[in-house]
Amino acid sequence: MAQQKHTWSQVRIGLLVIAALGILSVMILNLEEGMGLVGRKTTFRAQVTHTQGLKVGSPVRMNGVDIGNVRKIAIAERGPQVEILFTVQQEVAQHIRQDASINIRALGLLGDKFLEVVPGTAAAPPLPPESILVGEAEMDVGNLALSATSTIEKVNAALEDVQRALQAVTKGQGTTGKLVNDPELYDRSRKVLDNLEQVSQKSLALLDKVERGEGTVGKLVSDQELYARATKAVKDVNELAAKLNSRGSTLAKLADPALYAKIDGLTSRGDVLLGKMERGEGTVGKLVTSDDLYIRADKVLTEVEDFVADVKKNPKKYFKFSVF
Repeated sequence: MAQQKHTWSQVRIGLLVIAALGILSVMILNLEEGMGLVGRKTTFRAQVTHTQGLKVGSPVRMNGVDIGNVRKIAIAERGPQVEILFTVQQEVAQHIRQDASINIRALGLLGDKFLEVVPGTAAAPPLPPESILVGEAEMDVGNLALSATSTIEKVNAALEDVQRALQAVTKGQGTTGKLVNDPELYDRSRKVLDNLEQVSQKSLALLDKVERGEGTVGKLVSDQELYARATKAVKDVNELAAKLNSRGSTLAKLADPALYAKIDGLTSRGDVLLGKMERGEGTVGKLVTSDDLYIRADKVLTEVEDFVADVKKNPKKYFKFSVF
């Protein structure tokens, strides 16, 4: 009986050891492969160019809260990108929208990484399970160091260029070096400055004369009588303009529509008359355009002239004188 009791105790101890080993195995799987102990999960996929040290079992977070784990990391079948398989709690999956994205970020300075899910906008529909989210990896400390090294190298190269430029200036090379080291150029610049100073002094003296009322410009500026005459002239011009624009003025009468109509009628009649004259119509038109009338007039004048000349030459032929 004692022997049977001892055997049963051993069996119970063995069962406890097996249960503990099973629980330990599940916990190890949870740590290494991201499998949850309890609760239902929804699976999604993510594609990035580089994992930056993300491992299987790393936490998946949304808005700073752990919602799942990374289960698998492998190279994608269609290209060199990395595909990440991760699970999230089923009740949280409905908040991940179709415009969601992912980022790989660092947990701290030790280099551990986690997968951050950016849920997207509430107006977008929920993302179906097994969908692929696209994102990028945050630059880690090593990449920052490499980037800083590259930046420092560029700064050093720029400083070397500045140093060479300063050396060239010190040696008088180039335009800047000549400007700095050429004594002749300094003397010429000094002369230019002296000339500018003289011009400035002359300008100040001229302004003083103007303020004292000397010269034509000074009188124009300071002569009150000239100002009064100019004001009176402007006033007279304004009065003249007012008179010309008044209803009884000559200018206003010239602007009368009836007078304009008369002038326009006379102009039209004059145009018609000139047209008739150009066409040789009427007596005046014939006088202007007909050569026959000119020839006949010329002939008559010639005959008259011949007759007068003959009378003067032989008056007895035409006149007889007797006393008784």
